[in-house]
Amino acid sequence: MRNPVKMNAGRGRGLNRVFSDELSPLALDMLVLDAGDSFELDTAGFETAIVPMKAQVEVLCEGRFFTLKREDVFSSRASSVCLPRDCKATIRASSYSELALCKARTDEKGEAFLVSPAQVREKTVGRQLWERKVVDIIGPDQNASRLVLGETFNQPGGWSSFPPHKHDTPVPGHEVRMEEVYLFRLNPAEGFGTQTIYGEEGSFSFMVGDYDAVTIPWGYHPVSAMPGYGLYYLWFLAGDGRTLMPNTDPNFKWLEER
Repeated sequence: MRNPVKMNAGRGRGLNRVFSDELSPLALDMLVLDAGDSFELDTAGFETAIVPMKAQVEVLCEGRFFTLKREDVFSSRASSVCLPRDCKATIRASSYSELALCKARTDEKGEAFLVSPAQVREKTVGRQLWERKVVDIIGPDQNASRLVLGETFNQPGGWSSFPPHKHDTPVPGHEVRMEEVYLFRLNPAEGFGTQTIYGEEGSFSFMVGDYDAVTIPWGYHPVSAMPGYGLYYLWFLAGDGRTLMPNTDPNFKWLEER
């Protein structure tokens, strides 16, 4: 059984490996480019979503051009280019750029596509101290083969992934097995949040700071932000299909019913 892991995403110029585990369907890299840099990306056996943290880049893949531009995650809307497996892409930066490469192993060969800022779907979920903004970037309706991907914004002192839910056991009609990765940002950057993961397999609690990332192979996984600091995380999943079916901890299901 694999346990949850926390790593800080390196931001050295070029490709920074964050998570790569042969036993996991997911992997994460951080690509950092200076203005004028060009990078040749081979997706190999992974469907790969390029998500700008801050960026102005062009992506050339299989004869098609895509543009990604974002000031930063806290002030401008998300976008993404999703690349199929076995794709060789060229990424050219017009300004300093940080790109999260969210990867899912797949045997299917799809086609590259762009999700523009106008196409992402924002919604407010929860209530009281667990009200937060959730942004669906690559949902089940997009033409991806494995990935489901989005962003969550916690208010200072607020909670998310709450009431606690999990998606590690196939239960027809109630739960679908999917693994997940979170990549965190804090505003201001000096703050921190907490990521708790618990279940029959054990219990883990991580202090998460700016650019920390956490794997969620199993278990309930609520997140909290410290007062005074906004918290963001990029999340992506892969598993059995692409329909999300989270299962709330029965001890806290009453919070959904009030």
